[in-house]
Amino acid sequence: MKRDFRRQLLWGLGLTAALALTSAAQADPLSPSGWLSNIPLGAPLPQGAYFIDEAYYLNRSGSTLTRGLRSIEGAVNIPVLAWSTPVDLLGGHLEVIAFAPELGVDLFPSSGGSGSAYRAFYNPAGLVGEAWNLGNGLSISEFVGGFVPVNTDIGALGLGGNFWTFADLVGLVYNGPDGWTVNANFVYAHSFNDISSGVHTQADTADVDFAVVKHIDKWQLGLVGSASTDIGNSSGNDWGTHPFSQVSLGGLVGYTFGSVTTEVFATRSVEARNQVGGGYDTRIWGSILIPLWNPPAPAPAVVAKY
Repeated sequence: MKRDFRRQLLWGLGLTAALALTSAAQADPLSPSGWLSNIPLGAPLPQGAYFIDEAYYLNRSGSTLTRGLRSIEGAVNIPVLAWSTPVDLLGGHLEVIAFAPELGVDLFPSSGGSGSAYRAFYNPAGLVGEAWNLGNGLSISEFVGGFVPVNTDIGALGLGGNFWTFADLVGLVYNGPDGWTVNANFVYAHSFNDISSGVHTQADTADVDFAVVKHIDKWQLGLVGSASTDIGNSSGNDWGTHPFSQVSLGGLVGYTFGSVTTEVFATRSVEARNQVGGGYDTRIWGSILIPLWNPPAPAPAVVAKY
């Protein structure tokens, strides 16, 4: 239960990072490579309130980089509040997550020099859903949510989509014997037209993230990966001829210090088509989870003696 509790919280972090590297050209999806890796969405969360903070670094480089760039670097800080309610509904457990990330992007030209730096707050979001324990180590969840438009288009980079986005997330988890966990998370995202221009700048996307992890006492070690693709057109991406798609693979290590859990993992693109600027991604993630409140355990029943 403890390992499920920890990583179930972290799924909300990934969803925030999903907003991190879209651009006005909108070839990248709202859900970037690996944002739900090793996060078993299907596992019900113990009742309580939690604070999570996650940071990640991205480097996109390579000979295929376009737009006169030699590299793109990004950094995101993501504060999250999660509430596992006391409500059980239709056999599942009701949960709510809210978050508002801050994004930084640095563009380095192929001609040399220090490049350009951009900073902005990104789209805040809220999600609500339920998780069901099916027994025999299996669990499943369904979450829906919305992303609020933020018009922070600094330097025409699109650092904050000025459109509403609907997301549907389904998680599957299997907790096997001997400390093994296998999970896969599926995401569909539909963005509406840009509020200012009325143009459909972000294509609909589909994503699957997955992980196979071994738990050894307070440690966890594993393999993580993801695959993403456009499933519709936008103004910056002709789905019929230039769809975005990517596949990434990597590794993970984590450790629990008392009630605080930390995780670090890294992934690298093994296939990438039509990403913003081109090139291949290296992503390095770090996260920390701090429980804020859990209801006290019920007092043991008093048995009268006669």
